[in-house]
Amino acid sequence: MAGGVQMTPRRWRILSFLALHGIATTSDTAVVVGVPRLTAHRDLTALHTAGLVSRERSAEDRAHAWWYRVTGEGTELLGCDLVSSGRPVPLHLGQRHWGAAHYLLFLPLLAVSRQNPGRCGLFQWLAALDTSVWLRERDLAHLRADGYGVWLEDGRSLRFLVHVDPGPIGDAIAERERPTAGLGGVLAGYRRTDPVVPVGAVLVIARDAVREANLLADLVSRPLRAPVSVATYDLLHQHWPHEQVWRIPGMGTTRHRLIDLPEAAANGANGVGPA
Repeated sequence: MAGGVQMTPRRWRILSFLALHGIATTSDTAVVVGVPRLTAHRDLTALHTAGLVSRERSAEDRAHAWWYRVTGEGTELLGCDLVSSGRPVPLHLGQRHWGAAHYLLFLPLLAVSRQNPGRCGLFQWLAALDTSVWLRERDLAHLRADGYGVWLEDGRSLRFLVHVDPGPIGDAIAERERPTAGLGGVLAGYRRTDPVVPVGAVLVIARDAVREANLLADLVSRPLRAPVSVATYDLLHQHWPHEQVWRIPGMGTTRHRLIDLPEAAANGANGVGPA
C-alpha cells in the first residue's frame, strides 16, 4: 500500500512510464501498459487519489482529455522502490517531457506490437535523454538524436536512431527560406565527422513533403555513410510507421517498410532496384 492505494505490478508500470516519459493521456497509458482504456483510467484515478500522479485538462483540447504526470511523491516512492530492489535510478526521474518522436514512432510502434503479438514488436525504446547516454557510451556524444529503438518483425531485427525535424524556428525567417531553414542542423553531427553508427537505420521525420524532398536532395548531393531514411509527419499520421513510408536517398520515390530498410539500402548501393 502507498498513500492508501494498492500498488499492483501494473500500477508500478504506469508510475514508471510517467516518471520516465513525462505527461500522457489515458489512451497513451493504455497502449503502453497493454490494457483497455477503462482499466488504465481506473488505475490512473487510483494513483491520482493517492497523490502519486497529478492531472490537468488543456483549455484548447476539445476532447477535454485528462493529462497525467507523476508528482514529487510518486517520484520519491518509485525511486525508493528502485533503490531497495538494487536497480539504478534513471537520470532526471520524474522530470522528463514527451517529444515528437514519442507520438510519431514510440506509441504507434507499440500499438502495432499489441495488435500483432508474436509477429512484430518494439523490443526497446530510449527517449532523448537515454539515447544521449547510449550515444556517449559509444563515443558518439556529438550526435543529437530524439530516440533509439529496436524493432523486431518476422524473425528479423532492426536497431535505429530517430531525428525529428523541428521545422523553421522563430518568426524572422523569410517564406522562401522555410522549406530548408533548420534542416542542416538535423544531421549536423554526422556532417562533422561522418561516423559509422551501430544501427541499421537513421530515421529522419521531416515536417512536410517539401522539406523531405530538400533533405533527400541534399543527402544525394552530399552523401553520408550513415544509413539515413526519411518520412514526413503527415505520412506517419496517416500510416503505421512500420509500413511503406520510408524513402532512401538516391532511390527515387519508392517507399520501404521499416524492417526492409537495410536490405533496400544495400540493394540500392549494389545497383539493384529503382534509381
